[in-house]
Amino acid sequence: MYTILLRMPVAIDEPIVVGAVFSHGGVKPVWFTWNGREIRIREITFTWKTREGSSSMLHFSVMDGRGLYEIIYNTETFKWRINCTG
Repeated sequence: MYTILLRMPVAIDEPIVVGAVFSHGGVKPVWFTWNGREIRIREITFTWKTREGSSSMLHFSVMDGRGLYEIIYNTETFKWRINCTG
């Protein structure tokens, strides 16, 4: 018999500090700090773009080996936010 545990996504919407590589017109987050700890990104699982008014928002679904996070980069304000974790 197996037990399957599913973690529901938790909405957060908080500012974060992100270390990222900007090259060839793209951006790749490498790590971010949240809740007093540095989280190293092992994998970017999905990316997409949305708009909020005149701002382009770059969304990244990332994993650190233990959790899945959605982080967002605002290309107009150059600020990052964490949106949810699952």
